[in-house]
Parts: sequence; structure tokens; C-alpha cells
Amino acid sequence: MRIKKMTASFGTLDNQTLTLGEGLNVIYAPNESGKSTWCAFIRAMLYGISTAQRARQGQQPDKIKFRPWRGTPMSGTMDIETADGPVTIQRRTTRANQPMQNFSAAVTGTDTPIPGLTEDSCGQTLTGVPREVFERTVFIRQAGLGVSNDPELEKRINALVAAGDEEQSYSQANKQLLAWRRHRSGRQGAIQKLEAEMAENRAALEKIAQAAQTAEELDKSIAEAEETQAQAVKRMEQARAQQRRDALGALSQARQTVQDCQQAQAQAERAKDAAQDALERSPYKDMGPEEARRRTDIDAGNVRELERLAAKLPPVWIAFIPLGLGVLAFLLSLLLPWQAGLIAAGGVLVLLFVMMYLRLQNLKKTKEETLAERDKILDAYGAASPEEMEDLLADYRVLWDEWQRASYHLEETENALAKAQAAQKEAGSRAMAGLDFTDSGSSPAALASQIVQAGRERLDALRQRRAMAEGQAKALGDPMVLRSVLAEQEQRRQDLLEQDAALALAIETLEQADRELRGRFSPQIAARAGEIFARLTMGRYDQLTLARDLSARVKRTEDTASQEEGYLSQGARDQLYLSLRLALCDLVLPEDDPCPIILDDALVTFDQPRLEQALTLLREMGETRQILLFSCQERESQYFANDQAVTAIRLS
Repeated sequence: MRIKKMTASFGTLDNQTLTLGEGLNVIYAPNESGKSTWCAFIRAMLYGISTAQRARQGQQPDKIKFRPWRGTPMSGTMDIETADGPVTIQRRTTRANQPMQNFSAAVTGTDTPIPGLTEDSCGQTLTGVPREVFERTVFIRQAGLGVSNDPELEKRINALVAAGDEEQSYSQANKQLLAWRRHRSGRQGAIQKLEAEMAENRAALEKIAQAAQTAEELDKSIAEAEETQAQAVKRMEQARAQQRRDALGALSQARQTVQDCQQAQAQAERAKDAAQDALERSPYKDMGPEEARRRTDIDAGNVRELERLAAKLPPVWIAFIPLGLGVLAFLLSLLLPWQAGLIAAGGVLVLLFVMMYLRLQNLKKTKEETLAERDKILDAYGAASPEEMEDLLADYRVLWDEWQRASYHLEETENALAKAQAAQKEAGSRAMAGLDFTDSGSSPAALASQIVQAGRERLDALRQRRAMAEGQAKALGDPMVLRSVLAEQEQRRQDLLEQDAALALAIETLEQADRELRGRFSPQIAARAGEIFARLTMGRYDQLTLARDLSARVKRTEDTASQEEGYLSQGARDQLYLSLRLALCDLVLPEDDPCPIILDDALVTFDQPRLEQALTLLREMGETRQILLFSCQERESQYFANDQAVTAIRLS
């Protein structure tokens, strides 16, 4: 298959289109330009986006990581050229919690659907491999160059040396055999459970014998307890009459005390009400003595100040001063010509008369207002002078003291009544307890009642133990039946032990077969990966071996011993991983209509000579399959600057 064109609303890609050529495509752009997003988009279009993926170790799941930044729904289309013709697949998001789940596939340029190409089967149908194999072979990222084992990849590898059967996986078969063995001989296996059941049955037989012996002992104890109980009941009845008389007498005395306290409280309430009425009739209603004192001092001071102000007003004769001045002005006007003097004198007299009248009215009004304010304050107290206000304050103090004494006395009588009522209630409780023999005190009747109650409890406990022993024996079953069950369980146990031994042998045999199979296919992958690795490193390494988990050991030409991949530099490790990936692509993936190889910054750690070796190899592989090489550097595109067989694309 070959990808011709893609259009994506995916992560940073806002309805962007990428058109690809045949063979090797070098797509380059700086970081943050969407290269890794295009790679993830290809995988999502082929295999969909998992809704079950969860965030881990700071990594967001694809359904969140690749939400379009502009808030539009995640969607995309991909035009693909397959051996059967051109196909256009489309995925859209119609529900926010199921991104890219709406799938369609049709012949490119038409509405004709592709039979059998569904949302779930799309990736496997087009690439020829399931998602797990795709991610471990052709989907090559810088952060995920290493190859880890997987049952699906294991099936593909097995097909190299088996009869093309891709349904066989050692890890799956071994896992199933181990599960069966755990089911039989594990900590929670059938053998352990059966042995536990057998132990329970043996314990039940022992408990049945113990229960029979216990029942016999309890029958004897019950007979003795019944005789003791009869004697205790007789003694209790003798003490009951005396306790009743004592309890009723104490209750009668408590009731009389309550009545006396109620009468005293009623008298105290009347005395307090009288004192309260006297307080409310005074001018100091709802005031305490200190507040009344402050109010009286303020109001008496105000009365005296108002009287002083009224006394300081000027006398009435002062108003006649302007009139005298007018007469003087008239006499002076005689010295002027008579017409002008007469007019001036008349005007002055009129003006002075008006001033004298207004002054008299103002003095009269001011004095009246001052005395009215004084009378208002005195009327509020019902007094004629500040001295009478002081007398009223002294009377209020006496009334206040009488009210307080009445309040205190009422409180004392209420407390006494409450205590008397509590004592009456307690006496009633004691009387009821005495009459019913429920008193927990030390009276003879109470002690007798306690003895009787203890006897009843002991009898009940003995009878309950007897019933439990009998019920336990019945619940445990018939001893003959239990012995028969034990015999059957022992036979089952022997059968399970034989099955466990057979499973152990099967697991060992499977391991031997797997080692033999690994010995057959591992050299094929190791040989092809070794060829590629030797080419990438320009002959520095001449030997490569693989372990069962696909971890590698390599040997340099000048060394005598191989070393683990962890001892290599980062660049050499990336070259080793790339060699293993490309070897798997050659040997494991379908040869007819091969799917593209996708590399996301996979060559970033390569030095220039080894980079050129890798690029030459990829160009050769591009003659038979499409290769998409995404890079954050321009050195790859510069290397193929004049090569018409390589498509160079710069992302904007």
C-alpha cells in the first residue's frame, strides 16, 4: 500500500493537507511543526484512537493529546493506493468521548464502499499486521526505537520457520499452561482448595464428637441450676413486701415537699410581680440603677443650665435704647433746614421703633422656649425641680433593691422546687424499681432480685449452649456421610496431583520446543539485522545475536567477546534498533503490497557518515515500498538534493 494524500484536523494540524510521493519521502521542518503529529495521525487513521487509554507518567492519552487546538472535532481523510485499487478512508468525530470513531471507506473519487473494510479491521486489512506488530516494526519513533516482544509479533516471527501458522505463540501457550497449573496447584488452586475442604471435614468429625460430650455435661449443669433458681425465687418474694412499703413511704414524703416548694414559689412570684409593677410606674422603666443615675445627672444638669440661660437674658428696658437714640437724632435734626431735618427725623424714628419692637419679640420668644424645654424635662420625671428628680432617683433605688431581692428569692424557690421535683422523680423511680425488683442498689429485695436474674441468665446461657451444641452437631452432618465424602476427596486429590505433574511436563516440553524454535528463527532475524547494522556502522560490528525478548548483543570486528547493547553510545544503540526494526520489516511483514515505513526523527543521533549510510539504505528500500522519513534537520533533504527518485517536502 502507498499513502498518496492526507488531510487532518488533528492536534496542531488545522485542516492541513500533506501530499506524498512514491518511494522515499523526506519531510523536514523545525521542531513544533507537526511532524510527530502527522505520524500519530497515520496510526490513528489506520487503527483508530483508543478511548480506554489513560494518562500515565505525565503522558496524556492520544484522545486528549491530539485534540485540535482550535476546538474543532478531530477528523481526517487519507487517499491510499493498494494492490486492489485506490481507496479513500475517512474518520470523523461525532461524539466527544469517541474521537475518530465514525469510519467510512470507499473507492477514491466515488461513493462505492469497500466491502470488509471497517473501523476495526482497517489497519490489519491495509497493512497486513495488527496494531501491536505495526508499532513494533514499521512505526519508528526516536523515543521508541527499541523493540519489545509481544504475542502478535511472536506469532509473525514463528511463521518464519513454521508452516505459515500465525496462530501459535509460545508466550500465549505458556501463559495458558501456567494458568491451568496455578488453577490446580497454586496458592488458590484446586488442590489447595480441596485440601482445605478435607481439613474442614476432618475438623467437623472432631467437632461432632466434642459437641456430643458437651451436650451431656450441659444437661447435668442445667438440672443443678434449676434447683438453685427455685430457692432464689422464694427468698425474693419474702423481701418484696418490705421493699414496697419503704418505697411508697419515701415517694409520699417527696410529694409533700414538692407541694410546699410550689406554695413558696407562688408567694415569691407575687412579690416579684408587685416590685416589677412599682418599677414600671417610675420614670426609670427598664433602666438599671447606674443607667438611671447617669440619666438623672444629665437631665438635672440640663434643667439647671436652661434656668441659668433664662436668667441671663437682658432686661426689657434695653430695647428702649434705640428709642433714646432716635430722640437724640431728632434734636440734632433741628440744626438742619426744617424740611430736610423733619424728613430725616421721621425716618429715623420709624426705623428705631421697628427695631425696638423686633427686639422685644425676640427676647420674649427666647425666654419662653428655654423655660418650655426645662418644663418638658421636669414633666418627664413628674418633678418640679432638680432636687425632686434626685428624690425620685433615691426612691427608684429602693424599688430596684426590693425587685432584686424578690427576684433572688423567686430564683431560690424555683431551684428548691426543681430539686424537690427531681427528688420526687428519683423517689418515684426508686419506688418503681423497688416494686418491680429492678433497683440495682443494695437493698435485700434488690439483691434477691439480682440473684434471681443472675440465675435466669445462667440457665438461659446453659440452655443456649445446649441448643448450640445440638445444632452444631446437626449442622456438621452425619459422621458416616462425612467419612464417605473424605474418601471421594482423597481420590480427587490424587487425580489433580497427576494432572499437575502432566502440566509441569507440558510446560517443560514447551520450553524445550521454544528454545529449538528460537534457535531456528533467531539466526534469520539476527543475520538480517547484523547485515544492516554492519552497513550502517561501515563494518565496525560484524556479529549480532538476539535473546528471546529481542534484546541484542553485538561484537566489534577487533574484539573477541560480544557486549550488551547498553554499553553502546546513544547513536550506536539507535542504529542497532533501526537495524532490528528494518530486519523485522523485511522478514515478518507481508511482501506483497508492503505497507509504508514511518520514521519520526529516527536518525537524529546519527553522525554524518552513518547518516549517509542509513539514507542510502532507505532509498534502496524505497524502490519496493513507500518510506516516510520525518526530520527536524535539513541534512537528509540536502543529501538527496539532486535525486529525482526522492520526494522532499518542507512543512510550513
